[in-house]
Amino acid sequence: MAIVGTVKWFGQKRDTMSRLRAVAYKGDREIRVYPNLDWKSGDKIALLPTAVQWLHMDYNEIESYDSFTGIVTLKNSLSHYHWGQSGSTEYSYAGVDMRGEVVMLSRNVRFVGNNTDAWGGQIVVSDNYEYDWGIQRSGQIHFDYVEVYNCSQRDTYKSAIRFQMAETNPQVINNTAIHGNLGWALSSQFSSHIHVDRTHMIHSFALGLVVFRSNNVTIDNSILAGVRRRTSFSG
Repeated sequence: MAIVGTVKWFGQKRDTMSRLRAVAYKGDREIRVYPNLDWKSGDKIALLPTAVQWLHMDYNEIESYDSFTGIVTLKNSLSHYHWGQSGSTEYSYAGVDMRGEVVMLSRNVRFVGNNTDAWGGQIVVSDNYEYDWGIQRSGQIHFDYVEVYNCSQRDTYKSAIRFQMAETNPQVINNTAIHGNLGWALSSQFSSHIHVDRTHMIHSFALGLVVFRSNNVTIDNSILAGVRRRTSFSG
């Protein structure tokens, strides 16, 4: 989808992240997170690594969630160990909460790529001048609670969301999940005025986030995880 106008997508507000309130072991099908979340059966989640093995991340699907206890029953057993604790560790580790993050990936506004010839899908935002008509067009997006899945293109710089010579308008990506990428997740090239906040970029190849010859780009309160080597795209 090439955007040289304005596109604004606003999904339903979600609880987009929790932390493990107990250790989760390889083979477990139950984990404990915060209570009173809006999580439900069928939601996709990712448990991020808590050790030096940076690829020890688990994708999974919620089978059920008890909002009173915070217990999540998973569709599949965990493949890795993830550390948790009932309370935050910030007072023991210089303000850092060491408990494993559990990221909610599901949104009700979705942009989903297909698997044809490893293309996936792309959202490209750019400024464009039409010489035949003498018209200057300026691309702009405002995403809030959006899911971008199975996008980008394998073995190229064409990321799932790509700002390419988008220099005029402010760009906003908030509370968005960009995951299951075939290549890069998010890139800004020769662009300006981009603000990304509370956005999760999960599972990319080669690179996850790229900022090249761009100005006024801010990334706040966001997560980048699961970036894999560009050696094989079979899994």
